[in-house]
Amino acid sequence: MEVDAAALKSKGFFQQVQKDFFSLRLCVSGGTVSTGFLKKVIEIAENHGNGQIHVTTRQQIEIPFIPSEKVETVRGILQEAGIKAFIAGPRVRGVSACFGAAVCKFGKIDTGDLARAIYDKYFGRELPAKLKIAVTGCKNNCARVEANDIGIRGSEQGYTLYFGGCFGHEIRVGKTIIPVLPKKEDVLNALEKTLDFFARNAAKGERLGKLLDRVGVDDFKKILEQGL
Repeated sequence: MEVDAAALKSKGFFQQVQKDFFSLRLCVSGGTVSTGFLKKVIEIAENHGNGQIHVTTRQQIEIPFIPSEKVETVRGILQEAGIKAFIAGPRVRGVSACFGAAVCKFGKIDTGDLARAIYDKYFGRELPAKLKIAVTGCKNNCARVEANDIGIRGSEQGYTLYFGGCFGHEIRVGKTIIPVLPKKEDVLNALEKTLDFFARNAAKGERLGKLLDRVGVDDFKKILEQGL
């Protein structure tokens, strides 16, 4: 039976080099999951995959070797368990984060709380191109925030934001455009303004860094500063 690989990719199932098998990518918010989540992942991997589980470089979890004929069964299991699959394409992706102040002695901000707030509000929002966000708790920068479209780093003073980073076919380092923000609410406000600016001005497939190169940062900076 022929399968629509493109349609399945939009639902989190990525076709493997073995064309009759798919790797299921699950979205993890802020890099932390419950034991119940892991038990369900193990159940799927053992009963519908080959027993392997892969953790991606962006803290997402993949279950490889799911046969095409079992995809719908697995989707039903995910829905029943309330587990979200990764959403590919031009939209806000999952938010990666280090442990932050909740666990790490070096952490200056609650990275998990902020990452979940961003994830709950923006995950899956459609945009002209994909957009990746990362949150790190201190200057050690375990989440490598400058390599993301939007990066957030905590310090004693508050939150430093980086814009336009990218890691992949092209490597770009995100840049600071506005001063350190003192409050979490300021960060969420800046994110809202950034996504609106990106949605209005970016061409199809144009990442945030490329957009800022094309239009310059002056207008973008003014928009961010309004209301902060």
